Amino acid sequence: MKKLLLASLLSVVYSLSSNASGDNFAAGARAAAMGNASIALSNVFSTTNNQAGLAYMTNYSFGVYGDRKFVNASINNFNGALVIPVSAKVGTFGLSANYYGYKYYNETKIGLAYARKFGEKFSMGLQFDFLRMTILENGNRNFFTFEVGFQYKPWKVLTIGAHLYNPVPYKLDKVFGERLPTVIKFGLGYEPSPKVLLAAEYEQDIHYKPQFKGGIEYRPIKYLHIRAGAQTTPFSASFGLGVNVKGLNIDLASSYHPVLGFTPQAAIIYSFTAKKKK
Repeated sequence: MKKLLLASLLSVVYSLSSNASGDNFAAGARAAAMGNASIALSNVFSTTNNQAGLAYMTNYSFGVYGDRKFVNASINNFNGALVIPVSAKVGTFGLSANYYGYKYYNETKIGLAYARKFGEKFSMGLQFDFLRMTILENGNRNFFTFEVGFQYKPWKVLTIGAHLYNPVPYKLDKVFGERLPTVIKFGLGYEPSPKVLLAAEYEQDIHYKPQFKGGIEYRPIKYLHIRAGAQTTPFSASFGLGVNVKGLNIDLASSYHPVLGFTPQAAIIYSFTAKKKK
């Protein structure tokens, strides 16, 4: 009975979220607190959200992120990411791994990313993905895809971003015609002052209705960030905070769905500068 309830709940989550199998789940509690409007952000979880953001990173970074979908759903989402900036001329490399699901159905994604700046205002990122879907008693299915992202900074306070996941539609099931989703995102980040960041994003899965996302980040003091946001289709509201001390970031967030309840999120990021050889 318990297995049936879990399977039924998973089906409800998929239908309410309008997500197909193999979706590109957002990563990072900072993004989650801002309604997942992450296309213009730049941090270690850009390995998942928009690889172009990696090009503006100058420190080595490692991060882990996790959330529990709707608390009691037994559906977990975990992400680990590593970023290695080489130089402005060479670019930045990133590695990420993501797990989504539970015992009877889960998805694993491993991505290898590369990003580079072209001048001071434009950057581009590319990532190759390996995906595995596991259904209990039905075995595994493996396939490959890729994603590409862009960021443009016309002014210091404005970042415009775009991202395309799985440009070439891939059939997961020939009988039912189910496909790996192709998702297009556009967004921007605007800083009207050094203490405030506003983010907005438009997301379109070519087989579903579009999503609109928005969020705000307020920095009352140097080490504390307070965040809030919302997104549509389905509607959910989110909030959270982050603490940054000497390269260590601890971010906490929670999003609320009117029907399914709360989803807690947490992330830890550590960044450091490699010592140069004399």
